[in-house]
Amino acid sequence: MPRFRFSALLAQHDLPPSFLYLAPVLPIVQVMWADGRNQIPERAKLHLIIQNHCQALSELAGGMQVVSPDDIERFDQAFIARKPDLGVLQAFIGIATELLQDQTYTESACSDSLYRRERLFHACLEIAATCPVEMDNSLGEMFAQRILDEERRFIEQVFELLPRSD
Repeated sequence: MPRFRFSALLAQHDLPPSFLYLAPVLPIVQVMWADGRNQIPERAKLHLIIQNHCQALSELAGGMQVVSPDDIERFDQAFIARKPDLGVLQAFIGIATELLQDQTYTESACSDSLYRRERLFHACLEIAATCPVEMDNSLGEMFAQRILDEERRFIEQVFELLPRSD
């Protein structure tokens, strides 16, 4: 079960159990680090996304605090403030992706949490668009590449999580 594996990985890295609720943030972190750096506007936007996600979880929990400000700060230090070990980040993202594919999480999620796949997808797009790459206008403004190829690849992976309409 992905939840237990994620919790075991947290314990292995001496991270708090509440990070389980921040699992949907990890694909966004991956998009932020795609260019190898975290830029101040990306980090600020990511903090807003995390605040909104935690507020949504708190509302879902009847007003109880699900992730403490201290744990959010620890998450920032572990994954956002400085570049995390890519192997460790990938291990967390792999299990987080499984969690996000688990219908028991996504069906009960409130509309403002990142457990809603559409919301997660849009958050990834927001991070990618926050600090666009140097634009190559050789094909004209309409075809200028604003999102790094690596960011695009990670966003496509999140897109695969979206429910398919038959």
